[in-house]
Amino acid sequence: MKGMIKTKFVGVYRYVSDTKRFDGKPDECFYYSYRDQDKKFRWHKVGWRSEKVTAQYAADKRSEFMVAARNGEKPKQTRKEKGITFGKGFDVFEDKWFPNLKNNGADIALRYRVHTAPLFADTPIDKITPLALEDYKLALFRKGLAPATVRLILGDMRNVINKLKKWGLFKGDSPFEQVDMPKVDNARTRFLSRNEADLLLETINTHSRKWFLISTIALNTGARLGEVTGTRIHDLQHETRVWQIKGKTGRRSITLNDAAWNAFMEALEMRQRIIVFTSGLVDQATIDFVSQETGLFPTDVCYLHLECVDMERGLITYRRRNSAKFKTYRISEAVRPVFEEWVGKCSSDLVFTGRGGKRIGSNKTKTFDRSASECGLNPAGIDSLDKVVFHTLRHTYCSWEAIKGTPLFKIARLVGHKTTTMTERYSHLCPITESQNLINKDNDTTLEQLNSILTHLIEEKGIGQVPQSVIDWLAKVG
Repeated sequence: MKGMIKTKFVGVYRYVSDTKRFDGKPDECFYYSYRDQDKKFRWHKVGWRSEKVTAQYAADKRSEFMVAARNGEKPKQTRKEKGITFGKGFDVFEDKWFPNLKNNGADIALRYRVHTAPLFADTPIDKITPLALEDYKLALFRKGLAPATVRLILGDMRNVINKLKKWGLFKGDSPFEQVDMPKVDNARTRFLSRNEADLLLETINTHSRKWFLISTIALNTGARLGEVTGTRIHDLQHETRVWQIKGKTGRRSITLNDAAWNAFMEALEMRQRIIVFTSGLVDQATIDFVSQETGLFPTDVCYLHLECVDMERGLITYRRRNSAKFKTYRISEAVRPVFEEWVGKCSSDLVFTGRGGKRIGSNKTKTFDRSASECGLNPAGIDSLDKVVFHTLRHTYCSWEAIKGTPLFKIARLVGHKTTTMTERYSHLCPITESQNLINKDNDTTLEQLNSILTHLIEEKGIGQVPQSVIDWLAKVG
């Protein structure tokens, strides 16, 4: 073998690594040589100096080997262990990493079970080749999956392998280093006109006041749905009308206009009208028990708002729908634990809540989608990228800001874009600035003044002190 250096021990050699280092010096690997039964010269690797292997240790191992060979004993063959399969690797990934992910990695697990597991669960990761992944990618496309979906599936596999490498469970090269991921063009450019936005909000308001407020905030701030529904009471600063947003790219602060601020204030008032015992979530036995202990009619229990319940005083102030007077009911000690449980469920610090005080999911946009269709904004056969969805409100805000002349870097900061690359899609909407007008105009007076200044500079400093490109430009202009 090339690069082998003899040591003072018979048949023991060392190899100095060009890349591996140990203790501030190039690492060394020790080998011993021998001849097999066919008199062929063989090498046997003992180990690296970084693994506490020395030339003396290698010599001792060679002696043991030679004695065993003279006595007719066959040397023990070290059996190469099979590498970890992708299925076992995914199990480790699921156990160790899923708790850190949104929804505990439920979407990743679903994609794995449906698409990846049938093909790669029993395949050792070191046997997954770039060519096999290219074939897999084509097979996914033949199923009719969108490029974005295929990219997610392959991205899941890549993430699993990268994590296993990081954890020391896989030591080879990732096959994805040689695989081109599908390119995705899902950039939405559709935005609403002022009339379309007004019509949409009016239609939403006929279905749900809560979704009207959420949509109003998104339209006036460019916030994502999850940022609006994830807002907590302490995120709103009443003195300055500043909204502290915890978004995908970190925290940011924006000052709210009247429409967005008033929508938040109305939502805070609506929180007091949350139903305590939500129909469909509470069983009939609980309703009967509350009715028996408080004196409320069973039908009234399911109409009890949060503002009606005073847990400190142990009182309920409630007016029946067919009565003009409020009556007071006492919360007995027997029923207090029930009220504490259900009031606790409703008393979230979220500004907007779903049923039972829970956070509104990012996929709960049926009211918005139905309203957009009723407005005629989503006719049959419309391209998916032109369809008006909740995220269209974000594009509308950015587009309106660009049309007003707001600098792109400021728009990026307001809506939480990580870089201005995303914001550049709105650049064609920006009005031409005064500086751009000066550049675009063929202003003879400006050219004459500039020519005069540069000519004077040449006379004062000397032509040798002026770059040749400037001299060429003056000759061309003159």
